[in-house]
Amino acid sequence: MGILSIDYDKCNDCSVCYDICPMDVFRKLGRKVFISYAKDCMTCYLCELECDPDAIYVSPERTKKIRLPY
Repeated sequence: MGILSIDYDKCNDCSVCYDICPMDVFRKLGRKVFISYAKDCMTCYLCELECDPDAIYVSPERTKKIRLPY
């Protein structure tokens, strides 16, 4: 499933999600961040965890298996 939504009523345009995403799922238009490549989301929850106003919702189901180095 991956990232599902951004609640723009809660979003404070801090761009932390844009900066922290390892898969480059987000894009910026001005100061607004939006989900551009939702299918690339590896469900790491970094954006949801770092979002102070809790504006991002990531599905609890993992879409891709995370590759481990061992």
